[in-house]
Amino acid sequence: MTSSARVLAIAALLIVAGCGSGDPTPSPTTTQVSEGRFVPVYQAAGADTQGEEKLLRERRVLEDFADSMNAYVRIPRDVQVIAKDCGEANAFYQADDHTITLCYELQSAERKLFAKDGTAGEPLDQQVYNSAVGTLYHEAGHALIWELDLKITGREEDVADQLAAYALTSDDEFKDVLLTVADSYKLSADEVKSLEDLPFYDTHSLDQQRSVNFLCYLYGADEAQFKFLVDDGELPQERADTCVDEYNQLVGGWESLLKPHVR
Repeated sequence: MTSSARVLAIAALLIVAGCGSGDPTPSPTTTQVSEGRFVPVYQAAGADTQGEEKLLRERRVLEDFADSMNAYVRIPRDVQVIAKDCGEANAFYQADDHTITLCYELQSAERKLFAKDGTAGEPLDQQVYNSAVGTLYHEAGHALIWELDLKITGREEDVADQLAAYALTSDDEFKDVLLTVADSYKLSADEVKSLEDLPFYDTHSLDQQRSVNFLCYLYGADEAQFKFLVDDGELPQERADTCVDEYNQLVGGWESLLKPHVR
């Protein structure tokens, strides 16, 4: 599966230009507004993470993400999307530098997590790929909030998760990405053995909450396709009953926020 500009396939706004009245007086020159782009940048990986760099490059993860975002939304300045060694398993957006960073170490950590049940080879690579795509769209939520000065309510991390859901449910091809993301958070939550290890203070919701949230958004986007999540008990019925409304609310919220900026 490869990414495509269809990820954010939402109708662009029509811009209607006024017609001339026949007045020979020249019209004022339209001021050109500078426009930025999402720019993919790969940095060389170290010996321990070369495989992750190779996977991202071969599957054009950064390029396809940048192409999708550039085809959909206008931003006022360039945002570099950087894959590199960071010294930690992480991904982040930095407003001061206008950068999104995806750390090769994060992909290595995800690979180890997904491999615990014996998954290997191409299926394992696919899960690592899906995780990287989901991570980039979460960080895109942060980038859009700051680059476009979007006025949000609620915790930014939750809103960024909702941007990932909004983008990746717009095409059936990418809904599996969210299943992988939800699985990743569930596996991470299963690693916690004590309540004292739970980061209640963190700006992110707990991993188990994030996992269920993504399953809820998937179910809300397509009840028929994802009914198995309820049947299998992965998504509690009590939560499933609210998921259509939750999903419609997040779609409406992001469409309203982005309406002035879409192509």
